[in-house]
Amino acid sequence: MKKTIRIIGTIALAAFLFASCGNSIESDAKKVAELQCEAQELMQKVMAGDASLMEESSKLAEKAAELSLEMEKKYDSASDRQKFAEALLKEMGNCGN
Repeated sequence: MKKTIRIIGTIALAAFLFASCGNSIESDAKKVAELQCEAQELMQKVMAGDASLMEESSKLAEKAAELSLEMEKKYDSASDRQKFAEALLKEMGNCGN
């Protein structure tokens, strides 16, 4: 009986950890995408004639690039990087919405 409870507990813990890892990837991708989307929106305004936003757009793009590098270090396995890339593309698809 104790062995069964231990096995069930281990399975439940593993399921929780895997679920939280997936949410972390999606959350991290959303953070990067938000910065990149905002930088793109500002750059579009710059291209439309508002040059005063150029510096702010560049800073946001730089922050997004730094955060992306952090994510590459955080997700060091090929499968995690693939999941992150897919989540980032999905989030980037929501730019401007």
